[in-house]
Parts: sequence; structure tokens; C-alpha cells
Amino acid sequence: MDMKHILTHLIRAGRDALHLEKMLTGLGYDSTPYYNLHGEICDAVYGILGEDTETFEKSVTYAAMNDCLTSDETCAEQLAMLCMPDESDIPGATRAQVAESAARLGLPFRDMVNLILSEWAFRKIMVQSMQ
Repeated sequence: MDMKHILTHLIRAGRDALHLEKMLTGLGYDSTPYYNLHGEICDAVYGILGEDTETFEKSVTYAAMNDCLTSDETCAEQLAMLCMPDESDIPGATRAQVAESAARLGLPFRDMVNLILSEWAFRKIMVQSMQ
């Protein structure tokens, strides 16, 4: 499954629906189905990313859907990096170590994995910038 490809379609459809809603509302329409369509697409992306934020406005999904300066493809690529493999895909010994560290820090398993991946990506960027 190519998560970037799937997310590109969802991001494009969600942004298009929001854009149509804003255009039609600006033309005087009181309500259109596009805002609900946008919401449904956002719910799908929010679920795919496994987000659990206090409010939707604080989510990565909200930021992605409302970022008009980033292309759909770039946005989808960034979101795809946040998608986690099924925990059953992670070898047992690795999963146990990550789970233990997450518990010690009081973090959910996925947050711990995201933290590890973020640190890895940061180090890779730093090494590349020094070359």
C-alpha cells in the first residue's frame, strides 16, 4: 500500500472541497455539501494518522488541510512519514524495548515510535548538512 499516493488523493479532495465551500459561500450560498465532504475526508486522514488531539484545530490533519502554501504531494509525503506500520510488523524484541521506554516516559507506543523516527530524521538531516 502506497500511503503517499492515498494521502495525496485525500489531501487534494479535502482541499478542493474546502475551496469550493469557500467560493460558493462567498457567492452567497448559505450551505453546500462541500463542507461536510471536507469534514469526512479530514476524519479519514485523522484516523489514518492515528491522531488523538484535544481539538481538531490542534491536529496535523487540520494544519495540512489548511496549508495553501504546500503542494498536495509534498503535504502527503510529510503525512505519510507520520503513518505507523501495524505494531505486529515490528519485531518482538524491538517492540518490547520501545514499549518499555514509552511506559517509562509515560508516552503512548505510537508517540514513542514517532519520537524515535523524528530523532533519526533529525540526525540524518544534520549529517547531510555537514557534508
